[in-house]
Amino acid sequence: MPFWHRPRHSVVLPAGGVSAAGSRIFDLGWPDLLMLEVSMVGRQREIAEIERIRDSRVITYVTGDRNPVAARIGDDAVRPFFDVLRELGPAETLDLFIYSRGGAIEVPWRIASALRQYAPKWRVLIPFRANSAATLLALGADEIVLGRHGELGPIDPILSIQHRPGAPGHPDLTPLDDAINVEDVMAYLRFVREQVGLTDQSALAESLGRLAERLDAVGLGSVYRTRSHIRDVAHRTLISRQRPPNERVMETIVETLASRVYAHGHAIGFSEARDIGLPVVEANGALEAAMWTLLCKYEDDLKLREPIDPGDRILDSDRFVDETPIAVVESTRTRYEFRGSLDIRAVRQMPSSLNVTLNLNLPLPPNVDPSQISAEMSVVAEQMRAQIQPLAQQAVNEALGAQAPVVGIDVKFRDGRWTRVDPVTDEGDAVGPSRRDASA
Repeated sequence: MPFWHRPRHSVVLPAGGVSAAGSRIFDLGWPDLLMLEVSMVGRQREIAEIERIRDSRVITYVTGDRNPVAARIGDDAVRPFFDVLRELGPAETLDLFIYSRGGAIEVPWRIASALRQYAPKWRVLIPFRANSAATLLALGADEIVLGRHGELGPIDPILSIQHRPGAPGHPDLTPLDDAINVEDVMAYLRFVREQVGLTDQSALAESLGRLAERLDAVGLGSVYRTRSHIRDVAHRTLISRQRPPNERVMETIVETLASRVYAHGHAIGFSEARDIGLPVVEANGALEAAMWTLLCKYEDDLKLREPIDPGDRILDSDRFVDETPIAVVESTRTRYEFRGSLDIRAVRQMPSSLNVTLNLNLPLPPNVDPSQISAEMSVVAEQMRAQIQPLAQQAVNEALGAQAPVVGIDVKFRDGRWTRVDPVTDEGDAVGPSRRDASA
């Protein structure tokens, strides 16, 4: 039962005194609860409505996919997640509302384990996208509730590798970052063995040699380790459910999601998810509408449907700055947002030989004899010229720079960090720097 519908003696809220069992217990009457409901604004009202429909506690985790500053599931979100859980306290049932395109593969297990510590039963609500690492997280849920447009995705990881200078296939003398889909490597090996039909050891060795032109020995080892790791995490996450699937179903789920779906962007809907053995249910009318309404609020607040074209933003000015949250972890009473500044700057090519020096002279008014000017006035005039000279020089340089050709665009997300936000005032306090790692 949602907390505002509980009897007077059992209201569980996220702040205040701590009971011996570790949960926050309040003695509130209906006037207090009415004020609590009135204080809920924006997304908190929608979260509360889902709690009412589901008779559960709800936590949301949204990572925005707005171009060009998409967020990913990352290790930096774990700490805010723990804070939200601690303030909610233990519950009979937790629902995780999620929207994400994916992220770091080591994070889903940590979040799934934390949810299980606070509730013997937890379920996941998916109104739209829960891809890659978000799908991996959903495997630990006792129930996967899909909205009308809800979708899961493959869990084939993408490995980020930094090639050392002069590595095979990369003769450059500078390090080079590369992204490789782990299953693409395995698919190449299967292609050589099964489709081409190479069985001769020398031919196989030659094919492996071609693969080594793209990946060195360390890179190939990383591919194998990552492939094994994703399967291990998927198995452990499935086993953590209240009613784990049997070994045959578990193997079907893992292999289908990890390797049998051949496109990383493939959307797995209700029927396909059910056919491979996942505990999916369709959201009913009221719940589906509430989930979609909450998603739309996130789309508005995070501007997910307002992509930014860096080229358009520097047509009138060499710099554009946009400050919008790109990720959120929250409940009805606690909100964390990942905030920072999207900084877009035009990179112009200034002529290397251009060196403009401005000599500024202040002419005297007509009919004024310089000999009649006092020494003090001469000093004042010289001081004024000294102050104006650098400003004028800067203005000239900026004017010349504005005429230089644009040779590139610098796009960076600066000062990103998780910030605790007051749901009523929208004012926040930073809780520490963030690191956004993404690998799935």
